Amino acid sequence: MRLNKLQKILEEKNLKCGIITNTASIFYFTGYDYITTDIGNSTALVYCEGNPVIIVPLLELYRAEEKVKDIDIIAYSTTFSGNKIFKGSLVDVILNYIKGLKDNKIGIDVESTATTFYSQLMNKMEIIDISKDISITRAIKDSEELELIKKAGEITTAAMKIAQEKILSSEISEKQLAGLIDMTMRTEGAEDYAFPSIVAFAENSAFPHHVPTDKVIRNGQNGIIDIGAKYEKYCFDSTRTFTKGNNDEIRKIYEIVLQAQLEAIDMVSEGVKASEIDLTARKIIEKAGYGQYFIHSTGHGVGIEVHEYPSISQTSDAELKENMVITVEPGIYLKGKFGIRIEDTLIVTKRKPIVLETTFKYV
Repeated sequence: MRLNKLQKILEEKNLKCGIITNTASIFYFTGYDYITTDIGNSTALVYCEGNPVIIVPLLELYRAEEKVKDIDIIAYSTTFSGNKIFKGSLVDVILNYIKGLKDNKIGIDVESTATTFYSQLMNKMEIIDISKDISITRAIKDSEELELIKKAGEITTAAMKIAQEKILSSEISEKQLAGLIDMTMRTEGAEDYAFPSIVAFAENSAFPHHVPTDKVIRNGQNGIIDIGAKYEKYCFDSTRTFTKGNNDEIRKIYEIVLQAQLEAIDMVSEGVKASEIDLTARKIIEKAGYGQYFIHSTGHGVGIEVHEYPSISQTSDAELKENMVITVEPGIYLKGKFGIRIEDTLIVTKRKPIVLETTFKYV
């Protein structure tokens, strides 16, 4: 558990109490990994004056008690009450739990808090947003987290190699290849996927977040494969562009993107501003005359969530720190023709980054 880190955040804000509703942050601080598809907030970690409690829906009570041994668990239900079961909503339980607090200020991860939940609490207390403080804390990984990310990378590597082999050796559709990739990641030990696997051939590869179709790759066309395994709750993210046969235009654009990526990676080290990484990649692509076709940021943090702090973008105010895990992924997208993207996940060090590559990245 990393509750000491939450305690430090609260102390720095001069707060006695904090409420965390983001499921990834609850897992980070406590090890409780409830993943919900519900709309709004259904679970909370309440940490007041050094005393933590996890509040869960009744249907999660047994699992929470099994998963977390050193933190009190309270359940809530709209119909039942009893030992450790509070009749009412999540907000009702929280307000009852903190009603004895003398200080009316409370820290909340506002960015993850549903509007209704937030409005109900703001009428009762002064809310201090601690979202960014939590994001920055989570961004710097400990040794255990780094090993889990590396393992997720190894699983992703196995799937990427299968993708490369199939694109180059057979006629296969986007859907078929996406299914094979997903099966490979599961077979290799992934508990889940960091995000839905992106497989995009030919003109479909100009859509950065393309959803796989029945399109089959043909000779002279390219395929973008953007995938990531999740292992013991930690994510990985990798993109490769493969070409089936020869295509001079694709190779030309690929080499521009590759140069942009390699020079941006070479910039990565502790103390560098994230915006400078983005600028480095963007200048290469702009100089080649394709600036308007680089339509997203250069990267992002990776961890329990596949998109975390820091953003590697023009507007980012982040400064890289040792043991942050980030991606570098420039791209060029020519609508109606093709797109090129190359992405690696990196560990920031005091000097050159550790690049967790998944396959050889030359077409």
